[in-house]
Amino acid sequence: MPEFLKQTFGIAYVPAWLPIVLRIGLTVIAAILFLKLIDSALRRLRSLIPVADTIGFHRAEQRAETLRQIVRSVTKVVLIVVVLLETAGELGYDTRTLLATVSIVGVAVGFGAQSLVKDVIAGFFILLEDQYGVGDVIKVGDHSGVVERMSMRATVLRNLEGQVHVIPNGNIQTVTVLTKEWARAVVDVTVGYRENLEKVFRVLERIGDRMHEEWPDRVTEKPTILGIEQLGQDGVVIRCVTKTPPMKQWDVMREWRRRIKEEFERQGIEIPVTQKTVIIQPVEGSEKSRR
Repeated sequence: MPEFLKQTFGIAYVPAWLPIVLRIGLTVIAAILFLKLIDSALRRLRSLIPVADTIGFHRAEQRAETLRQIVRSVTKVVLIVVVLLETAGELGYDTRTLLATVSIVGVAVGFGAQSLVKDVIAGFFILLEDQYGVGDVIKVGDHSGVVERMSMRATVLRNLEGQVHVIPNGNIQTVTVLTKEWARAVVDVTVGYRENLEKVFRVLERIGDRMHEEWPDRVTEKPTILGIEQLGQDGVVIRCVTKTPPMKQWDVMREWRRRIKEEFERQGIEIPVTQKTVIIQPVEGSEKSRR
């Protein structure tokens, strides 16, 4: 290295520390470039996965993003260890002795970090079985939200209010995935007992057909009127369902309810409203007590 610097750059005197710094710097630069190369290759991974429909493409994107985050985190840890070992070797330390020391320390730490090992193993099986991925909406215990980030150790959720929940993978016993491949929009409509149900069903069918025609990318199948779900205290509850792409069911339900309300008003169909009558009676002897 000193001779190379003298011949290439014409440097007469090369300090002893300069080649060491250059080799360490080149090692760091090579590690950063390798990490960026891995990250770029994983970003292009989804383009190599053949998909036949929109839902399949969306799922492929989620899996590719989940795999990218996990592989990137693992690669970063490995590169940091390699750079540290290379730096120690350049500084004159015996790497074999250092590795033996690190191994002994690792075994000692491993006994006290069983929960960490449990989290990593659970994260591996979550990825292997494709239980959920980045972008999915899941519910774990009392927490629910969008999977914002994943690693081999933990899953990061962000709920509707913007709150972030970090859940160790080993603590996830039961998970409910709300956006797996497809979703279902369910709307319950309450009408008065005096309404003609045949007329109500026809109106709901027209609304559903119009939704399917105007929103084919969100309403993927013709809505179905299942019928009477409940004879409630306020009226007759009718259930309507349809299939949607993942994470689109809430948009469909909001628009569906809006159209039902407007159409019911035009058709004169009553949506019952709960009313309460409060009777206030004066307490006997209250006038005397005021006097």
